[in-house]
Amino acid sequence: MIAQILIDDILEIAETFHAAAQQLRRLGRGSIKNGHHSLLSLEAYRFGERVRTARAFPRDVCFETANQLEEYAARLETLVRPEPLQS
Repeated sequence: MIAQILIDDILEIAETFHAAAQQLRRLGRGSIKNGHHSLLSLEAYRFGERVRTARAFPRDVCFETANQLEEYAARLETLVRPEPLQS
């Protein structure tokens, strides 16, 4: 059997992945808001003679990365809490 200390460590990592996924989804939705304050991050770049802007945290990239983190968290949780076999 896996030592309880190792189980706790693995579950802590999984928890961190869940929290990171939640924050990435928050970034992907747009500006971060807290009460009356908000923060939006844009990147500026040159395109020919013009300056263009793009979101620093693209929604699709944030959500895809968040989904991967959730998958990794689920794998870690399965390692220490295997699901019972179905009969």
